[in-house]
Amino acid sequence: MKKYILMSALLAASGALYAQTGAAAQPAAKPGTQGTAPAAAKAEQQAQKPAAPAVKVDKLVIASSVENRTPQGEAATFPADTKNVFTWTRVTAESVPAKIKHVYYADGKKVAEVELAINGSPYRVWSSKLVRPGSWKVEVQDEDGAVLASSEFTVTPEAAPAAKAGTQPEEKPAPEKAAPEKTAPAKAAQTGSK
Repeated sequence: MKKYILMSALLAASGALYAQTGAAAQPAAKPGTQGTAPAAAKAEQQAQKPAAPAVKVDKLVIASSVENRTPQGEAATFPADTKNVFTWTRVTAESVPAKIKHVYYADGKKVAEVELAINGSPYRVWSSKLVRPGSWKVEVQDEDGAVLASSEFTVTPEAAPAAKAGTQPEEKPAPEKAAPEKTAPAKAAQTGSK
């Protein structure tokens, strides 16, 4: 009988402590899952937090060429006689292999998407795009389509004039009828390297 009274007193004391800590306000756990409710709540909170990107863009360059894995002729404006523009990207990846995309927009419309493999970290990759005059934008996206970085550039409607030193260019009368401009179809090429 002494054991019964002692156990009853312990149960009563633990019930009073349980009520004081506010744990009594929490819903009762299902049988066999005792102690998992707080762990499940923490897991749910962590799932709601946005994950850090697996790939980080360290540098994004728009250039007229890439030589020895380095961009050459970095610019925001290119003359009309520019055939290709190169998008060069240096990235750091949490784990490899990974993938990114260069997504090209001309005058607000998506015209190309180039998938690039990331096989090391840090890593340098680039893509080449056949361009025409207009306003351009390139987005670097991760595998899920999240934009990691972007850059805008322009291809001017007229070729850069080649003026002789010390002379002024002559004014030519405007032609009566201008021939319609022909533009080449948009094509993308991909190359990459460590």
